[in-house]
Amino acid sequence: MHRSSMATDSALSLIDLSALPRAGIKGKDLSPWIDAKGYEIGITANRAYPQHDGVLVARLSPAELMLFSNPLDPAPGAITNSFAQTYKCYAVRRQDSHYWFALTGACSPAMFAKLCGVDLSPDNFTDHAVAQTSVARASAVIVRHDLNGTLCYYLLGDSSTIRYMWTCLIDAMNEFDGQVVAF
Repeated sequence: MHRSSMATDSALSLIDLSALPRAGIKGKDLSPWIDAKGYEIGITANRAYPQHDGVLVARLSPAELMLFSNPLDPAPGAITNSFAQTYKCYAVRRQDSHYWFALTGACSPAMFAKLCGVDLSPDNFTDHAVAQTSVARASAVIVRHDLNGTLCYYLLGDSSTIRYMWTCLIDAMNEFDGQVVAF
């Protein structure tokens, strides 16, 4: 797979993005911090908002955000700098605490149905929807973020469960002839 595109021709692909930059931010001054960064996000929790620089900002709650670098052009500074002390908020280093997988392709919702109680079908779980749920009995965050017209779900969970989750996903993918794609 070339870094120019994460989309594959497969009906189901799994890509490990865990080495890419991501971060979180919590606190009551999120709005001024977001304004200072020049980002535009809504107030609705459990939504993700693509930004002009390729960063994806997911609002998990009124006082918590998760920021993802652009997998096709990861720029660590875009998400990790400027946590100024003038704001009543603090960084949460999600790169250290969470794995980050991408599942792409039309069979992704059917595969997730085997592991998760949330209906992730495209009609029900729209682009940029966020679910904080359980996948294979482990806490997880799912963010739908379609790439160039290809259905794509980001899956994040506690890094201590990375091997367990990888094994569960590979097992669930077998029914759909899913493939692991190197990034």
